[in-house]
Amino acid sequence: MSDASNSERAGLFLLKLQTETAALGVPILHLNLAIDAPHNKVSGSAEVTRALENPIVCVSHVSGSVIYETAMGPGSKIRIDLGGYPNIYWPPEDDVAPAIPKNFTAMMLLDTSWSRGETHYQYQNKAGVWNSIIQKVREVETEIAQKISKAS
Repeated sequence: MSDASNSERAGLFLLKLQTETAALGVPILHLNLAIDAPHNKVSGSAEVTRALENPIVCVSHVSGSVIYETAMGPGSKIRIDLGGYPNIYWPPEDDVAPAIPKNFTAMMLLDTSWSRGETHYQYQNKAGVWNSIIQKVREVETEIAQKISKAS
């Protein structure tokens, strides 16, 4: 899927992204997104992990917008802005839910094939401390995508 052209990515499609890092212990961002290209909307999940004692650092339900940017120089980019909230399971019989503050924000710039780019993200860890990270991001092929590629 990483070599898919922008014309193949139309309508509603799934996009699985992961940040890249060579250093051990550095947080890695995993994104599972549903892209609604005609309406420039995105929603899904974000999970920040790292290879330490407590591997899951932050989990969020995310949503946001897709912006197609044309730039001078190397060319056009696809920008995705995300905001995320922790997953809260609230009993339906309770009338008023609590106000939940954001625990994740991100701004990504992807190439026009949606497969590579850079992300600037901030997350709140379990201790309530905000961390800000800039990393390269790439598409991760899923088993479903591999099966579709083989069937074509």
